[in-house]
Amino acid sequence: MSIKDSVTEFFSGLKNKKSDTFVGIDIGSSYIKIVQLKKEKGRILLDTYGSIALGPYQDEGFSGQLTNLEAEKITEALQNLLEQANVTAKSAVISVSSSTSLIFVLKVPPVTEKELAGVIQNEARKYIPVPLSEISLDWWVIPQREMYDTAGVPTKRETEVLVTAVRNEVVFRYNTIAESIGAFRDVRLEIETFSAARGSLKHELSPVMLLDFGASGVRMAIIEHGIVRKFRAVNRGSAFFTNTIQKSLNVDFAEAENLKKQVGLNRESPRQEVYSIIQSGMQYIFSEIQNVIFDFEKTHQKPLSKIILAGGGSRLHSLKDEIESRYNIFTAFADPFSKASAPDFLDDVLSKAGPEFAVALGLALQGVE
Repeated sequence: MSIKDSVTEFFSGLKNKKSDTFVGIDIGSSYIKIVQLKKEKGRILLDTYGSIALGPYQDEGFSGQLTNLEAEKITEALQNLLEQANVTAKSAVISVSSSTSLIFVLKVPPVTEKELAGVIQNEARKYIPVPLSEISLDWWVIPQREMYDTAGVPTKRETEVLVTAVRNEVVFRYNTIAESIGAFRDVRLEIETFSAARGSLKHELSPVMLLDFGASGVRMAIIEHGIVRKFRAVNRGSAFFTNTIQKSLNVDFAEAENLKKQVGLNRESPRQEVYSIIQSGMQYIFSEIQNVIFDFEKTHQKPLSKIILAGGGSRLHSLKDEIESRYNIFTAFADPFSKASAPDFLDDVLSKAGPEFAVALGLALQGVE
């Protein structure tokens, strides 16, 4: 089956049949990451994983830099990574960047299943700034518990629907890459936020905030019972801080990247000029996190129980401690590799690498769970 057969099934993890071996492909703005999982005798096994920097595939590029590569270059990088990691799976899920998509919850009046599609499309126009003919639209009705009045009669409530929208040109781009690779029989797409949630969460019953720190931005999602209740993306990621350090201190990109990793939000660092640059740039992100938490708790009248950090940028020195102290909410790193069996000697390596592979593992997990 090709991508064309399922371009709108962004909730494919809820709908599609499973495969015994599956590879998740997370195409980011600075790296591609892959994880291959296999299901054997009821156990989920880690087959292989790996990443490749996209910076070197552009003129005078460096590892860690943001890129805007043509599909041909991304295909070349992905092909190299698949070969290096010895990927054998014929089924794959590719991530769609949250920056190229919309995620929102609609409340619609009680209607029949036949009427629902029309109602959703009419309501979605209020959120989508382009004609619906230019996007791939998908939705999923959020299950609700039955409510009864004092006489024991079921009450009719608004239906909540989780809606996703992705531009057709983005779908076409991924379609081109997958067809050029030619290694897969079954390829599907999933918006990275859903993959990150699957890779990071562990059946939490109370509301949880997932903060996915990528190179180009931070994705903020509040999830309850596996459902994205609130989502916001901020276009300021880890590469922003490297570029700011580079310009402010007049150093090359590689040195700026090293300074960012060494200093981060460590208040005790002797390089206070670097700390000040990063701390100042983080204020906007911290403010947006606070706004999302406030909006959710005000609307739903319940507190967050946990904050989970994912993405390569989440490993910024002292970021976890800073977030935990600012919001007084228990904060932990995502540990996606704990969801698969792997040799014991890899435990430390996989634990440290886990946050940046949350999306890729969540994609692969969709196929084998």
